[in-house]
Amino acid sequence: MPDCEDGMKILVVDDEDQVRELVRQAMAERGYEVLTAADGSQALAMARDQEFDLIFSDVFMPGLNGFALMKAFREQLHSKAEIVLMTGQASVEAALEAVQHGANDYICKPFSIGVLQAIATAVEQRRYPSKLIPVEPNKGPQSEILGNSPAMIEVVKTAARVAITDLPVMIRGESGVGKELVARLIHRKSPRAERPFVAVNCGALPDTLLESELFGHTRGAFTGAHSARYGLFEEADGGTLLLDEVTETSPQFQVKLLRVLQEGEFRPLGTNTKKRVNVRVIAATNRAPQALVEQGLFRQDLLYRLQGVEIMLPSLRERREDVRPMALAFLAQYLAGNRRLSVSRDAMLALERYDWPGNVRELKHLMQRLAALSSGIIRLEDLPSEIVSIPRAASVINEVIPEGELPTLEQLERSYLLRVLSAVGGNKSRAAEVLGVDRKTLYRMIERQMNAEAKGRGGEK
Repeated sequence: MPDCEDGMKILVVDDEDQVRELVRQAMAERGYEVLTAADGSQALAMARDQEFDLIFSDVFMPGLNGFALMKAFREQLHSKAEIVLMTGQASVEAALEAVQHGANDYICKPFSIGVLQAIATAVEQRRYPSKLIPVEPNKGPQSEILGNSPAMIEVVKTAARVAITDLPVMIRGESGVGKELVARLIHRKSPRAERPFVAVNCGALPDTLLESELFGHTRGAFTGAHSARYGLFEEADGGTLLLDEVTETSPQFQVKLLRVLQEGEFRPLGTNTKKRVNVRVIAATNRAPQALVEQGLFRQDLLYRLQGVEIMLPSLRERREDVRPMALAFLAQYLAGNRRLSVSRDAMLALERYDWPGNVRELKHLMQRLAALSSGIIRLEDLPSEIVSIPRAASVINEVIPEGELPTLEQLERSYLLRVLSAVGGNKSRAAEVLGVDRKTLYRMIERQMNAEAKGRGGEK
């Protein structure tokens, strides 16, 4: 095995140029040394001259297929490389054959970059267990915590372009996805950067309190108004006001907000005196505004005023490649004093595989807790059980069943069984444990799926 300082060396074998390049880029992004081969013979010739840690190989190729190539690596070259077979024609029978003949994993096409990188991370952790991911001190602005995936790079580029204008912006995305971070980025890059940035969660306040919060009030304007108070519109004068969850407001309040946006002036509660302000408004929502308009819950004319430019933020599970840099950035942000902190590779792998239903907010809060409680190394056992426990049925089904299809129960069982067997390297005891059944039941499931596949092949003939 190479010295860990040399780093991982990976070989990608596939007769399709696009697949080879996809896997090569996914591995190169992680800093691994990657070589490619267009067929099995070329791969064997390359492996005679150098050692590889990980091999991604297609199953169906001209000449040597994936199974024959794997056998040659094991028996002729005595290679200790971990081998992952890739195929677009998955079956339980083929998965069992793969693991029984020495494959370390078996994945189905089309696959995501996140799956490939997660596999490589796991291999690196097993082969170089002493290698840890260090938490580096923060060196840049908070905007880096947005992530650097292609999707988020496009978001940042759009935000930078719109920042120099005075157009209103509507930022859409699930709760916790980082909408306020994008709004703050727009403000920082705008000519208003030296003026205040003010944010208010419109969905958290009833109408009367929201009006008071935004427009201010005079003394005695309502019960409890013991003194006059400036509103957030006035506080944000010359700067930027973020109206978070603006789609949660009532139709009555929407009329008043529309008037302020149209006229650039408002009346504090309890007075007839108008105040004029110069505020750039950014709105944010986790809902689909146009659908709310069609339901009569949101005014179309107000949406026109707020939605000069729309920015859609993808969820964290849709850009898993952002989990690592964001986790490290949050850890650095919350690391106190001169403490040193690292993350084990298997812990990072678990973070990357997790679905993050709470998105960036959930990741941020977890990293804050880990930074405070960790003794120096964040290990797999330090993570919450819901992150460590994989695979989960929901995520597995999403991986193997195309979106929009309604699979039969037999198809779901087959897909889940295939994924679990692949995930545990063919270990039937571990597979039975993950599935929550005994070994006899597992064998019956495997036999049932094999019989169904054999019957299907017979029918095709």
